Amino acid sequence: MLTFLGIKVSYETIGFLVLFLASEVIGGSRLKSNSVVQLFLKAVDALKPHRGEDDRINKIKDLLR
Repeated sequence: MLTFLGIKVSYETIGFLVLFLASEVIGGSRLKSNSVVQLFLKAVDALKPHRGEDDRINKIKDLLR
């Protein structure tokens, strides 16, 4: 835990805030066209076919209709 201006803040909270601010900066600027960011986004898109959560959610939605 770190103390800033008398407020105790955990390392997880600081990490979350840093990642959140980084995502806002990347999302709202020209950094989207950065090759490193594009490489990361392509890797995430490549992993999507291996995820089954979306299929499971759609099956549950179909059952509830």
